[in-house]
Amino acid sequence: MKYYGQKSMASVLKRILDFILILGIIATLFIFKDTFINNDIKLDCFKKVVIFVLLAVGISCVFLIVVNLRKILLSLVKANPFINENVRALKMVSRECFIIAGCYIFNMFINSNLKDFNFIYVDGKGIHTDMEFIIFLFAGCFILILAKVFQQAVDYKEENDSTI
Repeated sequence: MKYYGQKSMASVLKRILDFILILGIIATLFIFKDTFINNDIKLDCFKKVVIFVLLAVGISCVFLIVVNLRKILLSLVKANPFINENVRALKMVSRECFIIAGCYIFNMFINSNLKDFNFIYVDGKGIHTDMEFIIFLFAGCFILILAKVFQQAVDYKEENDSTI
């Protein structure tokens, strides 16, 4: 299977991201409904506001990541990946990863008990971790480096295009 152009891996991935966006909207509605309407736990007004803001910011960033990835994949479908728009999209994805990591860290200090913090734990539901923020920090750093590599490729491409 080819990587660029129509009927390529990039076009298949773009369709998958389109499907993920639709599922994400549905999941977001259920998350907010279960968190604020069907929740039996009584929360004070401050905690509700904090939880709402953290969920809204985190979910918005996830949607923006998917939208930016769609832009990058669309440029792959058009067979022109080394453009400044992709560099900007990668930088935005990196910032969004850092914002999500910040939301996790803020939530850890505001809404949880730090003595219950576990690096990794296993229970009847599976393997869990409280280190999600590290995953998003590393992803943000990796994607920022990838943006720098793409910027270098764009510069080389523009220099090569301008030479006769």
